[in-house]
This record gives sequence, C-alpha cells and structure tokens, in this order.
Amino acid sequence: MKAVLFDLDGTLIDSAPQLVGALNELRQKYDLPPIPFLKGRPFASHGAAGLLRAGFDMDKNDPLFNARIEEFLDIYKEIYNQDVQCMDGVEALIQNLNLKKIPWGIVTNKASKFSVPIVTSHPVLKYAQCLISGDDVNMSKPSPEGLIKAASMISIQPSEVIYLGDDRRDVIAANDAGMISMIARYGYLEEGDDGENWNAHHIIDKPEDLLNYL
Repeated sequence: MKAVLFDLDGTLIDSAPQLVGALNELRQKYDLPPIPFLKGRPFASHGAAGLLRAGFDMDKNDPLFNARIEEFLDIYKEIYNQDVQCMDGVEALIQNLNLKKIPWGIVTNKASKFSVPIVTSHPVLKYAQCLISGDDVNMSKPSPEGLIKAASMISIQPSEVIYLGDDRRDVIAANDAGMISMIARYGYLEEGDDGENWNAHHIIDKPEDLLNYL
C-alpha cells in the first residue's frame, strides 16, 4: 500500500463532545432532558440527520426536519472547533506516516465550512495532503466519488490506497473505489455492531494497528 485516506469524525477526531453537546442544547430549547453522552456518541458519525434521529426521533419525512437541522447547525457552528481532540493514538499514527513519507489525506461527508477550519487549525491534521469534504463532490459517501478524487490529488492509484473509517458508508465507498477498506472499530460504531458484516477487508481496534498492517 502506498497511501492512506481517513474519514474524519470518529476516525481521526473525537467530535462527539461537540456534536452531542449541540444536540443537547437543542433539546434543552424544547424543554427536553439531555440524552446521555454514551447514547448519543454512536450517532456522531451519522451527521446532523443521525443526531436528530437520536435526539428527536425525527427523520427526513418529518415536516419540521429541515428547520430542526438548521437549528442544530446554528448551535454547532458556535462550538464545533472548540478543544477538538484526536482519537487516542491518532497523532502518533499520523506522525509515523509523516516520518515514513507515506502520503495521507482525509475524505469526509462533513461540510467544508466545518471540516476545513478543524483540519487546518490542528497542529497534526493540517499536514493532510488532501481534504475532500461533503460539498466538494456531487455525491457524498457511500458514493466513491470523493475517494477517487482524493486518490487523484495525491497521484496514487486507488488499488494502492487504504481507506479507514468507522461507518458502513465508508466501507461501501472504499470497496466501490477499488481501495482497501478498513474499519476503525475504536470509532463511533453502534452498540452491538462490531463491523464484522460490513464486508471490509480489515478491521482495526486502535490506530497503531494500521501501522502494524503497513
């Protein structure tokens, strides 16, 4: 393998504190009690829609869905880049990739208005050789479009790239792009789901496992 691409939320960064915090602030607005952090955490990789499902039992068919999404994002934009931490072991992994001169980048469904400030202001993540956000492509994951675009940007054939993520959509996108799909089981998998049936090529339980694979 010649390069590694990563998902962002739950794979590189622990964004659950900010996401679940915004959700609970929105619940408070509607006189609802906060949901426990550990209940909300698995939905942090599912975007605003997944968080609304967890916090309000609401989906896209609800007539209030779009307005509630906007309310959530208005809250999130105030806190999204406050004290963002990498998942345990990620900074050491990235530093090792840099030392070995292995190209790496990020492909996320997160909107660029959030992903770009997070990545470019982080002392380790700012060295990513590419960043593809959800609004940089016509179709976000599980479409492979973003992964193929990233591989082109770093001039590596998709078949020589690992894509690491913590959501089933990441595996589908990687497989359809012709990449090596790898699950970050240390991420935001839902309780009782270990990723074994996602058809990924590999599963790792901690970031350093990726180095062992390489």
